[in-house]
Amino acid sequence: MATAETFERFIRYVQSSASAEDASAAARADLLAAAEEISRAACGLDLIRVVSGVWVGMIMNRAVGGTEPSAAALELIALVLACRDATADVPVAPVESEFLPPRVEAAAQRALAAGSMTAVFDSPPADAEGMILFYSVHREIMLRNPIYPHMLLDTLRGLFGDSAVNADCQAALGFTGLEAVNIMQAVRSLSTAELAERFARMEAARDASLPFLRSWQQRKESEIELPDQAHRAAAHELFDAVQGLTTHIDEATVIDPDAVAQQTGYGLATVEAVLDAYTLSGLVDVSDTLDHFFRGDNPLRTAPIISDAQGRRMLVHEALALPAVREVIENKLTAAKRWDTYKQHRGEWVENAAVDLLAGIFPGATVYRAFNYFVPDPKAGTAQTDPAKFTKRVEGDGLILIDDVALIIEVKAVALTPEARAGDPRRLRSKLRDIVTKAADQAGRLRERIMADKRVRLDDGQWIDASGVREIHTIAVGLEDLSGVTTATATLVAAGVLNPDNIPWTVSLHDLRIVAEILDRPSELLLYLRRRTQPETTWKYRAVDELDLFLLFLNANLHVEPDPRRTMQALPWSGPPSTADLRRFNAEHPWLVDGHTEPLDAWYTSKIDPTATPADKPRLSADPKLLKLVDMVSKCGEPGWLPTATSLFEGNGKVQRRFGLHSADLAKLVRRDRKRHMITQLMPETSGTHILLVWACHSPDEEAYDAAEQLSRYLKAKKHQTGFHRAAAMIFDPSGSDLLRLLYYNEPTEPDSQLDEDIAQLVPLQRMKRTVPRPGNQSRPR
Repeated sequence: MATAETFERFIRYVQSSASAEDASAAARADLLAAAEEISRAACGLDLIRVVSGVWVGMIMNRAVGGTEPSAAALELIALVLACRDATADVPVAPVESEFLPPRVEAAAQRALAAGSMTAVFDSPPADAEGMILFYSVHREIMLRNPIYPHMLLDTLRGLFGDSAVNADCQAALGFTGLEAVNIMQAVRSLSTAELAERFARMEAARDASLPFLRSWQQRKESEIELPDQAHRAAAHELFDAVQGLTTHIDEATVIDPDAVAQQTGYGLATVEAVLDAYTLSGLVDVSDTLDHFFRGDNPLRTAPIISDAQGRRMLVHEALALPAVREVIENKLTAAKRWDTYKQHRGEWVENAAVDLLAGIFPGATVYRAFNYFVPDPKAGTAQTDPAKFTKRVEGDGLILIDDVALIIEVKAVALTPEARAGDPRRLRSKLRDIVTKAADQAGRLRERIMADKRVRLDDGQWIDASGVREIHTIAVGLEDLSGVTTATATLVAAGVLNPDNIPWTVSLHDLRIVAEILDRPSELLLYLRRRTQPETTWKYRAVDELDLFLLFLNANLHVEPDPRRTMQALPWSGPPSTADLRRFNAEHPWLVDGHTEPLDAWYTSKIDPTATPADKPRLSADPKLLKLVDMVSKCGEPGWLPTATSLFEGNGKVQRRFGLHSADLAKLVRRDRKRHMITQLMPETSGTHILLVWACHSPDEEAYDAAEQLSRYLKAKKHQTGFHRAAAMIFDPSGSDLLRLLYYNEPTEPDSQLDEDIAQLVPLQRMKRTVPRPGNQSRPR
């Protein structure tokens, strides 16, 4: 339902009710009335015929008007009619001519609009914890297919590819996990293939009949005669093709166990056992069923196959098939007390997959996996301060060291329970703490050792040298997709789920895979981590899906205006904030991030389907000359390449264009007077650890080595003068084309009399303050 209609409905409930309870009751009454209308509009027809007809109508509407099919509405229709068929009341005799799928869909959309309001009125999100509950339930109701099927299929085959796990599955369910995966994939693919074949037949019949129709229309009245045999055959084929997509559509969507057995190579008994495990049953009361649905506990989540009175089965829609596999098997293994083997395999598989993806983004990095290390024992009689004498052994899932950056990886393969999905406050809070809080705390434990000790002692006697680390990010990877909750970082902090001083990027394994496949440069991920883990980012950018935030980052840099008063505290020499700075900061307000993933969907479709329209991969929007500079810095591989390349991306479009032209501008000056020239920029970073950037072209009459020695002294002095955490100088040849050297310093600022003397020869900071580029977004999101 359109946003304006939804808002009008909400206002009507509020204005006509004396309390939230009354408003909820009004919404629930409208929900049940719409459910009754779904049953009436179905005209007593078989539920498979009705659900199939509505689904085909939705697909046609997308082709004609671009309206995306509503999976939630289709599920409501299936649930209402399943309850109808389970009651003692005998459905009225079918009235075929009165059945119109658009009427059923319209009633379902009204039910969806009214039912969605009950969650708002029943549990108004008055505080941060209430907001988290609301985000979680709303996502369960509205979002479908958050994972690309080919990725989910890879994950399921990884989780259930272990022989010991499959032996437990066979004992607990009567089939293996891998058999369930492959059979449900076959059900999904056969359903979509049959529909595609019928649509193709109709298009071919339409095209074949067009010449005859045009010829008939062009004839004069006196020339009209009976159609010839070819004309009649074309008309008959078109009629049959339309019938195949309307009156007989259920024939295309009914699951054929023999076809599934043939495609998978499994016996018919195995196929039937899997279909039984994923077929919906036990629904009777429509009010209770819809109440569960709108609390986030969708019965079709674990039973996506519906059956009719004749025993025929149908997959409600293809997005439900694969996500159901894991939850059902996990529940059955738990009930059969055969959980431990699978749990261990699942944890190890997800850990390896997550670390592999991140390591692939940072080639050449030092990678530690599944390691044990020592921390101070808080229960020790005396405080433990020497890392060599720490006695408490703890686990780390992953650590990546690249340049002066550390990425701490914590993996949580914990699954949400149905109660947590349904918004039970205690269960959801418990699971969020298991997945989000524990991951942050465990990563924070390693982070503290890196920052405090600069080294980490492993249980095999080896040491991790972290003395060069200046920037640390934590990444919490989960098997569950929690985008509706974890995209609200500011809310998680307010609810006490996260500590503001230790905010990880919490991401699902599948979203991490997409990010890894999309990014072209390691510096792009580091910039995303800087931006994404700011609490202010998810206060400003409100998104349901992590990928919407990521695509927005690629398009517009995900920038949040910094507080100029905080900037003044960090850079006191920059002077008081200007009126314009304060105005920009005070003008910040939340943006609702709409769908940004269409280009991503198109790209993946073009990769998987050879018949699809070719589509370009989404890429970071940045100035081409700056991209060339970033690639040169990255390719040089000298210390400091990663933070330097990342900081070059920090500026807005205007700053990026300027950065990309600096070396060419310096080369013009060198050609004119044959002297060395340089440009110095003080660059604020999102992380707060600002960097000093220098561009230099040496003269034709000096060696690059000599220029580097003199610039090194300047760079150290300038870093000391500013107090910045990092300083980098990019030295180019006289033409400005080739990057010859990268000088980089990141040592902590300490008293130094020699550097104090050198500072006296530099431009005072007060004269440089207006040269600080203002980071910003490329364009405003809508």
